[in-house]
Amino acid sequence: MFTFSFTCAHLNDLFSQELADKHHAGEETADNHRYHWEDELEVQEVLRVNITEDGVYSLRGTLGSGTDFSYEIGRVTLINLTLLAGKEVQFAISNQLLNSIKQTNDVERQNIRVELKDNEPFINPIPGVYIANHDVPNELLTHAPN
Repeated sequence: MFTFSFTCAHLNDLFSQELADKHHAGEETADNHRYHWEDELEVQEVLRVNITEDGVYSLRGTLGSGTDFSYEIGRVTLINLTLLAGKEVQFAISNQLLNSIKQTNDVERQNIRVELKDNEPFINPIPGVYIANHDVPNELLTHAPN
């Protein structure tokens, strides 16, 4: 059993490592930041982690009208966690959004860090799920607020 940490960082294409190296000892500054934002989620009492690189994510929810929906989103990287209590936790990222995935492990902790491309628009319907805009079903977009 271990703790799982998931970090998702949205790259800033305007970041200049050259500028950081030349003027700031390689460090970011307020006007030259590497990421727009970072999300970090932690899950306790994890037994197993399984990564599927070309999976299908089931996007489910309820519309404002109270109608339930379920859509299959293909071409996603899935990170599935099995917890001690028998429950499952799933993270999902559209493959076209991915710049990199880095995994580090030790006995008590496993970490996955995902970097998202700056130039690909996406939705983040729930924490840990990042779906490219063009992967969102048209039927669901007709119900989105303007």
